[in-house]
Amino acid sequence: MSPRVMLQACGSRGGCPGATRRPPRVGRGLLLLFLVLAARPVAAQEEVVAGTVVDAHTGRPIAGVYVTVEGTQRSALTDPNGAFRITGLSGTTVQLQAVMVGYRTLTRTVRVGDTGVRLELTQTAFELNALVVTGTAGGVQKRALGNSVAQVNAAQVTETAPIKSTQDLLNGRAAGVVVMPGTGMVGSGSRIRIRGLSTLSLSGDPLIYIDGVRVNNETGTGFAIQGFSSGVVSRLNDINPDDIESIEILKGPAAATLYGTEAARGVINIITKKGRPGGTRYSFTIKQGANWFMDPQGRAPTNWWRDPNTGQVHSINLVKSEDARGTPIFRTGDLRSYNASVSGGSEVLRYYVSFDKDYEEGAERNNSLDRMSGRVNLQLLPSEKFDLAANVGYVKNEIGLSCEAGCGGAMWGLMFGSPELTDIACGPSSPETCGYSRGFRSWSPEGYYAFSVTQDIDRFTGSVQAIYRPFSWMTHRLTVGTDVTAEQNEEYLPFLTNDTLKYFWGAVNAQGYKANSRRHQVFNTVDYSGSVVFNPSEALTSETSVGLQYYQRHIEYLYGFGRGFAAPGLSTIIAAATDKIAEDDYLQNNTLGVFAQQRFGWRDRLFLTAAVRVDNNSAFGADFDFVTYPKAALSWVMNEEPWWAERAPSFLNTFKLRLAYGQSGQQPASFAALRTFAPVPGPNSTPAVTPSTLGNPNLGPERGEELEVGFDASLFDERVGIEFTYYDTHTKDAILLRSVAPSSGFSGSQWTNAGEIRNTGLEMLVRGNVLNGERLGWDLTLNLATNDNEVIDLGGEEFIGTGNVRSQVGYPVNAFWVQKIVGAELDANGRAINLMCASPKEAGGQPVPCYENGQLVAPRVYVGRPTPTLEGSISSTFHLFGRVRLGAMIDFKAGHKKYNNNERARCAIFLVCHANLFPEQYDPVLIAGYQEGVSVAGAFIQDASFAKLREVSLSYDLPQAWAARFGARFAALNVAARNLHTWTSYKGLDPETYFLSGTPGYMEQNNLPQLAQFVASLHVSF
Repeated sequence: MSPRVMLQACGSRGGCPGATRRPPRVGRGLLLLFLVLAARPVAAQEEVVAGTVVDAHTGRPIAGVYVTVEGTQRSALTDPNGAFRITGLSGTTVQLQAVMVGYRTLTRTVRVGDTGVRLELTQTAFELNALVVTGTAGGVQKRALGNSVAQVNAAQVTETAPIKSTQDLLNGRAAGVVVMPGTGMVGSGSRIRIRGLSTLSLSGDPLIYIDGVRVNNETGTGFAIQGFSSGVVSRLNDINPDDIESIEILKGPAAATLYGTEAARGVINIITKKGRPGGTRYSFTIKQGANWFMDPQGRAPTNWWRDPNTGQVHSINLVKSEDARGTPIFRTGDLRSYNASVSGGSEVLRYYVSFDKDYEEGAERNNSLDRMSGRVNLQLLPSEKFDLAANVGYVKNEIGLSCEAGCGGAMWGLMFGSPELTDIACGPSSPETCGYSRGFRSWSPEGYYAFSVTQDIDRFTGSVQAIYRPFSWMTHRLTVGTDVTAEQNEEYLPFLTNDTLKYFWGAVNAQGYKANSRRHQVFNTVDYSGSVVFNPSEALTSETSVGLQYYQRHIEYLYGFGRGFAAPGLSTIIAAATDKIAEDDYLQNNTLGVFAQQRFGWRDRLFLTAAVRVDNNSAFGADFDFVTYPKAALSWVMNEEPWWAERAPSFLNTFKLRLAYGQSGQQPASFAALRTFAPVPGPNSTPAVTPSTLGNPNLGPERGEELEVGFDASLFDERVGIEFTYYDTHTKDAILLRSVAPSSGFSGSQWTNAGEIRNTGLEMLVRGNVLNGERLGWDLTLNLATNDNEVIDLGGEEFIGTGNVRSQVGYPVNAFWVQKIVGAELDANGRAINLMCASPKEAGGQPVPCYENGQLVAPRVYVGRPTPTLEGSISSTFHLFGRVRLGAMIDFKAGHKKYNNNERARCAIFLVCHANLFPEQYDPVLIAGYQEGVSVAGAFIQDASFAKLREVSLSYDLPQAWAARFGARFAALNVAARNLHTWTSYKGLDPETYFLSGTPGYMEQNNLPQLAQFVASLHVSF
């Protein structure tokens, strides 16, 4: 993407910044070189144009407007007071263009030397001339796009909303993009699904690019070795949201064809902040806040137990009992953030340097995040023909995770505790250890806090981009970059001394253990594209683009484990006495692709695009050839046709019709196509191998194929904007496992291309300027998306999967299939009898006996899907007196189910529910579900639909005279809150949380709910 494309994507109050602690050596060297090269051109600047940009209706100054001189590289960004200044001009007049997200682009001719220019921008809910990243040498205006691209103005959002991670920027702000958090621990991540589930066995995560470089997009990283294991950290959240200018989301194959193999799940393009000419700007932001578990006493379960000796019933709410004891389980975690940036430059050199320090504490005392990040973005524009940009980002992140991820943790003990585990159950003959856990399951919180589960990250992302325009009609762009992540995951339990051993009575790990995994991941990108513009006539335009990309992913893995330290203070694996394990491995994947694209434009209102991409990937089978992905798109700006004014309704100002078809893919797992052998001990303990996997030399990528049709419109004097899309996506050649004939000599299964999945849905974005007065303004935004997901073919199989989750022809991917009790009676002892279960609709749907001769014979029936059929958000912002903004967002998801394993464990395994003791007070069907819950899961697959008050914010821009008293150009105060209330019928703690390592949305068990948050901030610019 050229600098000019990135510049026009900007539009924030503070400019287009980025972030870094201290420039690396290469960054300092580039800065010195650029300063030397820039010295002479800067000194040659003479003539000037200056002025202010204001809102046409209210007269308020507008910050962050990108003002350019057409036909040149001269530009400026308005400061918080709306002022701009452009130097180095020649001639008597120039044509200025002012671009700002949410406003109609303005072009005006002014006299060179005029320093009192006043540009008045009119708000619009839809801007046809906004530029979008597409993968070619230059961006493309939205008017020419035949497919939908979601845009998030990150710089504008982070000014007021309580944004703590990149996933928070995406949630609720892009129709069709579903963010599914794993846990409420700080530092944890989410899975992102774009337009539904479209694979049976591969990752559903979208690709992520930062400034044109493909980067690590893993979710669910980290480990835990005890009990359930669930990595919870996402690499997306390594990226500091304060560094991001904007985010563009290509939602499916029709939009992502030029990104080729791996892009079928969508592409997220992150554009970081850049410097702008017009003098040096210094910005400082301080944030202070808190994280807390909202209403833990009311949301934590009350667990029950009947003393078998006395018959007396006891209950315990462990949050209440620990609060009363003076040892609360949860804390109010501190939140602190400090950000400083320097940006500016001349027409030749532009720079942005930023440093950010964040520290957060979670609601559990061993959960924290300590992140230091920085960014240096430099641009050199020595001539009209050549641009050079260097973007360097670094992050060091240390995350302390509560033990819930793997070893149970305080949430495990809390959810499944019992009065039986308190001293209530202790008698004269009880062992000394009776009641030591104070009612918590396994251990008291102090025991869990003895564990240390951490992830440390050192990550470097850097790129150099050169753009060369030898002629006005030709552009070349070359991007070379790398993303390097050094990840260390550690779980450590020290040698237990007297002060900790008392919490671990009977523990097998009294002498401690340590597990350590280290991964070094490198993503390399080489991306060339070139474009030629040729206009056969005044009405017809032609743009031809070609490109070549090479992507390489290399992972090195090292793992060690040891158990049993000889004495306190030992903490290395080499010091462990038993069970020592050491492993290392590496993986490399390479993709080479080329594309060609042709776009014709007729009178700048009718555009036809055709493209083709050809890829090869190292994971393809040896006998599989290159894969080809075609694309075609049509865009028609109908309101610019001569006949529009006479035939169209007067309230319809802008109307663009679009149609797109495209394909992209997803390569197999790295070794799925290879025949492999496993090492085994041979005769006399000599090394030997045995057949492991058969491999498949014909294995190729899953192919995503999408048809998309929609329209963009503005109404009522451009005060309402609508973007509407219908999509129909097919994943063909979906990869699944098939059984291998024993005669092959290989056991197990073989990966093969045999499946097909269909996703269809509607997406709608509505923006409205409801009020636009000088004293009162009101903006309203609605995001809405539906998704219908269906398995079309499984290569002759009826279904794949085991247990409660399967993919079956005619039903959604990874759907819930369980035995479901629909009828029961209670005998005199409170035992459920005469159990009747549901039958599939194909079998008539009539209840059938659940058991015959003591054996469970009821069929499994479809009860729901794990991903929403409907999702969206409503955002509202009030502007008061030109200085005050009050904003709020409610987001919602509906039409999906979740496995509430908290309730199953409490009521079917540990038997601590009230219904276990008093079954006569409950519906017999519910009691039957609890009593049979170890094998029959129907009672625990529950509706997880919800709406959440996600964000509330209030900001105040201080009067300029006040800011000037301490030498500032601009100052603003902001208070904001997050996750304040949830409306749901779901019976668990939180309808959003689940195990990241499992099937998406599958199971909630002892996960911390999403935390409430309050943040106050002060932003000052000089």
